[in-house]
Amino acid sequence: MTQSPPETATANKPAVAAGLVFAVTCGAQFSVIIDDTVVAMALPSIREDLGFGAASLAWVVDAYMLLFGCFLVLGGRCADLFGRRRIFLIGLTIFTAASFLGGIATNPETLIVARGVQGLGAALLSPAALSILVNTFTDASDRRKALGVWGGLTGISGVTGVLLGGVITDLISWRWVFFVNIPIGVLLFALAMAPAMADRDERDRRVRLDTTGALLLTAGLLLLVHTVISTEHRSWTSPATLAGITVAAMLLGLFGVREKTAAEPLIRLSIFRNRQIVLANVMMLLAASGLYGIFFFLTQYMQLVQEWSPMRAGLSWAPFGVTMAVFSGLAIQLLPRVGGRILCFSGLSVATVGLALLLRTSVGGGYVGEVLPTLLLCAAGYGLALVPLVVAAVSAVDRADTGAASGVLNSGQQVGGAVGLAVLATLASSRLTTSSESGSALPQALLDSYHTAFLAGTVLTAVAAVTALGLPSLRTEFDPETTQGV
Repeated sequence: MTQSPPETATANKPAVAAGLVFAVTCGAQFSVIIDDTVVAMALPSIREDLGFGAASLAWVVDAYMLLFGCFLVLGGRCADLFGRRRIFLIGLTIFTAASFLGGIATNPETLIVARGVQGLGAALLSPAALSILVNTFTDASDRRKALGVWGGLTGISGVTGVLLGGVITDLISWRWVFFVNIPIGVLLFALAMAPAMADRDERDRRVRLDTTGALLLTAGLLLLVHTVISTEHRSWTSPATLAGITVAAMLLGLFGVREKTAAEPLIRLSIFRNRQIVLANVMMLLAASGLYGIFFFLTQYMQLVQEWSPMRAGLSWAPFGVTMAVFSGLAIQLLPRVGGRILCFSGLSVATVGLALLLRTSVGGGYVGEVLPTLLLCAAGYGLALVPLVVAAVSAVDRADTGAASGVLNSGQQVGGAVGLAVLATLASSRLTTSSESGSALPQALLDSYHTAFLAGTVLTAVAAVTALGLPSLRTEFDPETTQGV
């Protein structure tokens, strides 16, 4: 007897319950992505209050990105094996508790540890949330819309963090950059305990986590990202840098060998036979490098070269957030008509032009003439591109692997952002030294260094745009039975 297709977009959940799942999972993702950028605006105040040195201050940002990016795949696989809601709640608890610890920190060491633990909690929370979303929305149209919103959250959350960081730091205290996560975390935890959020997937309790693979992958990623981040303070050709990259490559190579023979691998390498998944993750890594670069260096330009207050700098990003929200919504509507390949290529090409315009910025330049065009073009471009990227990366895998696929995607975003930002920072630092030695005044020397970073970010985004041409059309609606296409 043939069953009629469900009228809702959910797996055994009515529309109201699906709405709750959507709100909780997207709210969690919004919180963890905000924490990538919200602290940036508060760094000068944190440095003054806690007595950070110039070198150690960067670890307030780096510690979060390091643990977030490196534990994401492990967090995603744990969601697959031990229950998505269970891992979601564990990650949310760790993230919220670490936020409280960061808010009450009285010395640099405590704050850096709190940021690292926040990143660990986020690494459990984010892929579990995405896996819950993917396995709840099984109707083609509703799944596309849900994943579209999720994709748009990357840029919107980032710019919201910059905006809120400036306002909170100016009006209240930098400590509330962390404390604001506590009521949000408590609310999300309460909502996640609702029966509608129950994880109804049947799991084989005999399946065990591939501990060896988890250790190899996590250790390799930690060493790689830590080594690259440390190039802000030492050269790329130093023995420590070369040794770190070499050992990291060996660990990741051993992880690949292990996954081919493990009975229950951390990541089923077969998912990477799908060109769509591979290219989507490569593009996310490249796009994240450019996106995180613009957040960091353009904010520095506003405060250090233009001497804007944290609030003014934060509020200047408002057009970016609004524009990206509009174009993310447009991408959701256009995806089944135009196809992901065209959207990704067009969006990343527009973002490339926007980044290139930053090379026109000058000391004392105007916001409307020099900064606003970049914000609008980059927001429109990333809004169009990130939606189909997320859809491509997670919708062509079996349901049993959605957590791992989510972890791989988020890991590419975070590791790409961390490594890309470190590379851009190294290039900028080198240019700053050269400009200073040539006699340039500090504002101009800083601007020269930022232009170097803007150029590198432009190139990375352009490469991502070209890579998009290799994607399949992605115009076909998702079929939950065959898991082919989006």
